[in-house]
Amino acid sequence: MFRNLSLTAKLLVTILPLVIVAIGVSSYLNNSVQQEEMLTQAQNSAETYAAIIRESIVAMMISKEQVDDNYLMQLNALRDINHLHIYFTPEDLHLRAKYTADSTLMAHLTERTRSLPHVRSEDREVLRTGRALWQRRDRIYHAAIPFPATEQCQRCHDVRVGTPLGVAEMDISLTNIESSIHNTWVRSVIAVLFFTGIAIIISVMFNWQFVGQRLKRLVDATQIIGAGNLTQSVAEDPALDDIGELRNAVEQMRIKISTAQEQLIRSERLSVVGQMASSIVHDFRTPMSTINLAIESLEHDRKYSPERTREWYRLIHDAIRRMVNMAQELMEFSRKGEFALQKSDFSCQEFTRLVVDGVRSNLQRAGITLNVSADCPGTARFDPDRMHRVLVNIISNAQDALTDGGSIDLTVAKNGGELVFSVHDNGPGIPSEIRDTLFQPFVSAGKKTGSGLGLAIARQIVEQHGGRITVKSPPGDGATFVVTIPVDAPASQATGGALRRSTGTVTR
Repeated sequence: MFRNLSLTAKLLVTILPLVIVAIGVSSYLNNSVQQEEMLTQAQNSAETYAAIIRESIVAMMISKEQVDDNYLMQLNALRDINHLHIYFTPEDLHLRAKYTADSTLMAHLTERTRSLPHVRSEDREVLRTGRALWQRRDRIYHAAIPFPATEQCQRCHDVRVGTPLGVAEMDISLTNIESSIHNTWVRSVIAVLFFTGIAIIISVMFNWQFVGQRLKRLVDATQIIGAGNLTQSVAEDPALDDIGELRNAVEQMRIKISTAQEQLIRSERLSVVGQMASSIVHDFRTPMSTINLAIESLEHDRKYSPERTREWYRLIHDAIRRMVNMAQELMEFSRKGEFALQKSDFSCQEFTRLVVDGVRSNLQRAGITLNVSADCPGTARFDPDRMHRVLVNIISNAQDALTDGGSIDLTVAKNGGELVFSVHDNGPGIPSEIRDTLFQPFVSAGKKTGSGLGLAIARQIVEQHGGRITVKSPPGDGATFVVTIPVDAPASQATGGALRRSTGTVTR
């Protein structure tokens, strides 16, 4: 399915998923980076709050020698800071002796420690290690930040600098930050999709303008060339890119094909003229032999009776007329591929005799015996001139195959509503490699003369009669041509036909 899409569609199908994947990966990475930055920002805020609180407490201790709990409660009202608690116990403060001797102060510290929520073990661990604790809890960032002692603290606390004196525990809300990140991510995705869509639309338009339309013109031009129209040149394309080069290549191909076609047509025309001339000579051989035999007989024997002389002249006249008809038929076949039939009711016996008279002289001179079996009383409706040519052509082909004499059997019979002509010779037969194409134009069965048009014309004549022509050539048994045409007329006395009657008998 993909290979059948247009080039523009293929680009969209290929690039669009890549763009979507790229947007998704970019959004994911960007969101991850923003999440890290959000946590870093929250951590910095917590440390800043813790430092401020520590400095405030130190200042209170220095100025008032006590911590104002109301101040610590007000710190819980800070934005994004929840559950702020300052943990420090008398033991962890390591107060100097003058402060531990103050029972009021110690009682206040002890009471304050009891009033604070239970200190978690993780937060108490911060007092021991001095390292801050950071924990992500859904949309809350929990922080436990130690208060390390400074030099100022050593005035009241008997500790080294950096020793944790207390812990500031707080929960920083990430809701606003996450909401801001989410909104930024959504806006970024929408903007990317919007501009990507515009870029794709513009790319498609440019692709169609500068690639698609040009390729379509080339496809149309190649289809015109493929249809055989080589006169229409390919549309001009001034661009010098790949498509421009392809257009120039297609135009050069069209010119070369057109030139080659013209040369081929000239060669084929000359070849066809030669083949048709060869076919005419081959087809004229039989009537010309009849004319030659009649003329020789008239020249060498002046004692013929008037009837016999008229018979010789009739044969000459019929032969000349057949030559004219054959030339006309060949011209019609070459132009139209078919013939104009002139059907009439004709005596089957008379037709057989005329066929025999037309080939007898040639067969006798070639030393070939013609055996005729005609059992076809009455008439049939067909074109006698055309069918005469069919049978004479088949018999002449059989004569060509019998190079050293032999025999030809002509059988004519009626079979139901069909008139069947069978011509069998005892020659070498038809080669198997041309048997299936024997009735195609210019296919010859190895004859010394002829062009291969005779059987093509014969098949056309038979098929126009509504009949069929077949051939059998078993190995070693010569060839048998069978012509079958419908009788197409009730049995009656023969009527006038296109072929004139002649006197004589049929050899049986």
